[in-house]
Amino acid sequence: MSPVRRYSSSERDFERPAHVPRRRQAQQVSRRSGGRGRVREEKSTPLLLRVFSWIGVLLLCFVVGYLGATWFMKFLSEKLFLKPENRIENQEDLEGFEKSESRNAQILMGEDNHQLSLNLYHVMNDTIASTRRNFPIRTQEDNISDAVSAIISLSDMPDSSKIKLLHVFRDSETAFLDMSGQFVSSLESAGQRKSLLLLTGIVRTMQENFSPISQIRFLIDSKQPKSGGTVDLSVAWKMPKSS
Repeated sequence: MSPVRRYSSSERDFERPAHVPRRRQAQQVSRRSGGRGRVREEKSTPLLLRVFSWIGVLLLCFVVGYLGATWFMKFLSEKLFLKPENRIENQEDLEGFEKSESRNAQILMGEDNHQLSLNLYHVMNDTIASTRRNFPIRTQEDNISDAVSAIISLSDMPDSSKIKLLHVFRDSETAFLDMSGQFVSSLESAGQRKSLLLLTGIVRTMQENFSPISQIRFLIDSKQPKSGGTVDLSVAWKMPKSS
């Protein structure tokens, strides 16, 4: 008969024959201890591993939040029209912008592609009035001549039918208008107010319709005009900068 050795446990005393392996004894102790061995094993998880686990969870939350916010802002942009006007962000925006520019060009060109539609500013009842007219498409100098001649004929100026535009020259942002002598006579007869309105209408018409022209210089019978008079034609005329 095998000798018997006695061992004490926190739960109860038990007996193990001397020949029973220690591994089997450990299994019995584990079963009787109600799984407290596993608890100790879980508590012994390395701190570094737990830190990396929490970092992974935080990164996952950040990515999910970022993607969700991006989708939400895109939804607002497309459905609630929060995107700034004329802002191009993708190919669809670019195609829409090109179509819009094409429609605007067709309006500017008039009813057909052989007409140029210009907004003319002329003198009427001691003020500046606006009239839109179509002209055949020619060189820019020729179209400037057409526009200035139309402004003079539409304006309420003395002897406007006798005023002639002899030549048009352009140098970068400056347009040179070579007027006949009757132009000076008409300005003197009209007085300073009407003369200023007429020159303002001509400059504004050039600036709005014939980019990059921003100022006008006048010649009288192909000569530099003298300073003084009702209005000073010896200086460059341009619209004041908007504040």
